[in-house]
Amino acid sequence: MGKIRMMFAAAILAVCTGTAYGQVLDVAPVGDAVMPDGRRVYAMPQTTVVVDITVARESVVTGPYARFAQKYFGVIAPLADKETYTLRSAAVSRYDPVVTRDLNPGPVPAPHTEIYADTGSAEEFPRVLPDRRSASGSSLENAARDAAQTIFDLRSRRTELITGDYAETVYGAGLATAVERIDRMENEYLELFFGKRSVTTYTVRYYVVPDAEGRTFVVCRFRDDRGLLPADDLSGEPVVLECRPQGVAVTAYPPQRKRTPRSDEAEYAVADMTDCRVMFDRTELGNAVLPVYQYGVRTILPVR
Repeated sequence: MGKIRMMFAAAILAVCTGTAYGQVLDVAPVGDAVMPDGRRVYAMPQTTVVVDITVARESVVTGPYARFAQKYFGVIAPLADKETYTLRSAAVSRYDPVVTRDLNPGPVPAPHTEIYADTGSAEEFPRVLPDRRSASGSSLENAARDAAQTIFDLRSRRTELITGDYAETVYGAGLATAVERIDRMENEYLELFFGKRSVTTYTVRYYVVPDAEGRTFVVCRFRDDRGLLPADDLSGEPVVLECRPQGVAVTAYPPQRKRTPRSDEAEYAVADMTDCRVMFDRTELGNAVLPVYQYGVRTILPVR
C-alpha cells in the first residue's frame, strides 16, 4: 500500500522523466491508488490539449446620413449594420496530463469550452446627433448637406491654421490642441455618413483529449458572419487540431512482452513528443510540440 501511494504522489508531481536522443520524456506511473480520504482511484496518465483561439470582430454601425455619402463625398458608405469575424491566431498548450478516475464517479462535468477574454464593443449613435444645434426641424437631406458643409469648413480652417494664417494668435501647444480638436470634430461628422467602425477581439479556450487512434480532431467551427461555433454546428467550417506523434517514446522504450511487474517494479506510461497544429482550411493558426501520453507507450520500470 505504501508503494502505491508513493506511485500516486509521483504521478501528481510529475517527477518521473525519461530521456531519448537529448529529449526529456514525461513518464508517469499507472495503477490503483488510495486517496487520503479513503477513495480508490485509478491513476491514468492522459494528456489534454488546450487550444486558445483568438478572433477579431469588426463591427460597423451605419451612419444616419449614409445614403448621402456618395452625393457629397463620392464614396459609397455601408447602408446596414454589419459584423465580420476573422480568425487571428491560436495558442496550443497542455493541461495537467495525469488524471484520476474515481471508481465511484460523481456528476459529469460541463463541456470544456470557455470564453476568457473579450475586449471592446461597438458604439451606437446618440439619439441627439452631434450636428443638431437648434430646436427647429430639418429634413434628413438638408441635415446631411449642412453636415457635409461643416466638414469642408473644418478642413479649410485646419489648413489655415497649419499654413500660418493664424500664426499671431495660435501657435505652439495651442496650435497642436486646436488641430487635434478640429480632427476630432471632423471625425464625428464623418461618422454620420460612413458610420462607426470598431475592431475588438475575444478568445475562446477549448480542451481537446486526443485518442490513441485519432490524428485529427475538430476543435470548433467558424463562420465569418458569426464567429466561433460549436464543433457540431455544421453551418460553419471546421477548425482542426492535427496531432503528429514523433515516435520518440517507442524508440526510447521498445515494446516488452507482457509480464507482471516484480515487487521493485511498476508499470509506467511514457508520453510521446507530438507536433500539435491548429488549422483552418490550409492556414496554420498556431502550433506547439507537446508530450502526449495517448500516443506513447507503457513499460515496466524499476520503482522511482
